[in-house]
Amino acid sequence: MNRWILGFTAILLVTTAVTIVRGGRACRSYWLAWCGLAATIIGDYFLSLKNAPLHSRDFLCGVAGFSLAQGFWIAFLRHHAKGSIRIAAALLFGFGILFGARVIPALNSTPLAYALTFYALLSIISVSYACGTHNLSPAWRYGVCCLLFSDCMIAFSCILHVPRVGHLVGITYLASLLFIAVAIATCGRKQKTSSRLRYLRHIPSVIFLGGASALLLFLLAMQLYPGGSYNPCRCMLSRLGRTHLQGIAFPACHYLFTSSLVISAGIVALFFPALSCFVKGPVQKQCLLWGGTLNAAGLLTIAFVPENVHGFFHNVGCIAAVVGGGTAIFILTPQRNNPRVPGSVRWSWLVWCCLLVAIFQSFLTLHRFKILPFAPYVPTCQKLLILTFIVWIEYYAFLLFRRTRHPPVRTSASP
Repeated sequence: MNRWILGFTAILLVTTAVTIVRGGRACRSYWLAWCGLAATIIGDYFLSLKNAPLHSRDFLCGVAGFSLAQGFWIAFLRHHAKGSIRIAAALLFGFGILFGARVIPALNSTPLAYALTFYALLSIISVSYACGTHNLSPAWRYGVCCLLFSDCMIAFSCILHVPRVGHLVGITYLASLLFIAVAIATCGRKQKTSSRLRYLRHIPSVIFLGGASALLLFLLAMQLYPGGSYNPCRCMLSRLGRTHLQGIAFPACHYLFTSSLVISAGIVALFFPALSCFVKGPVQKQCLLWGGTLNAAGLLTIAFVPENVHGFFHNVGCIAAVVGGGTAIFILTPQRNNPRVPGSVRWSWLVWCCLLVAIFQSFLTLHRFKILPFAPYVPTCQKLLILTFIVWIEYYAFLLFRRTRHPPVRTSASP
């Protein structure tokens, strides 16, 4: 890839330039986006063609080239899109802890630490605009998100020395360039606006499939636990994500556990905006959405920072995930916020969750004072809490599926 990546980008530049010229006045603003695509050649020259070492001046030049590209894309997107503050906050929470707990301590160069931090902030802003509200091509979302994923794989493989993830860098990077080129090439074309009902109809299927995939990855991680099968009543779930287990560095269960958490964070980010259709009142809707943001940010943090790498920040992620999910359950309990669901169901969820949290905290306190052993009480209760939240999400996904397939019939008033 090191040799022909520049030729690949050049082909995309020529193709998109022809499209912009043919598009005329309607495509004039897309030259900013085209300049961003062109600026990636600077980064590719230093990082791919010259294969610059991590702590070299050439590596800083490569980061500067990609920073310039992100700057052009932000300048373009801010004129066409409304950024999502919640997406930016969730990414800033997760990636901020990742950088503070793992990436920055692994660097031996202060200028490189500042350059990578600045680039990460630009990436977060770019994603928040691309995934915000706009009538641009959906390829913008896919392209910018693929680039963020590719950059994460670079950080994990080159800086944190996580094995078996480096091969994902090239694939996702090429995909990001292709998506962005497609997004530029669609200038001047009127994009189809997706209706709210269509969005709500598609989300339950995504939740069911995504939830099944995340659960399958969890189960596979338990089966591939080093030294025998994982006992869910003896160990906490986060143990599956450790970077070292039974003398094995980065076992298979680590990758499966991390992947399942990332998928879970994506499910939460997609589902909570749809879940807000059950809530009445703008303040309550915002509280629910921010609860989902906190839950997704916590799940990302748990994935980014395993418990054996930095226990404090790992626990911060756990607390954020629990508080975010708990906020959503509290918001959806009162009848004035959620009149579409029977009261017995709403209050049953709340009572059951509060009871489990109280028991879980009691077990932890008794264990701390050496009154009660850690296992099987604490791990078993943790699994019940997690399963409860999963079932709660699937329940509301089923309600959303049923309501969008069979919407209530509105009778018109007689004249």
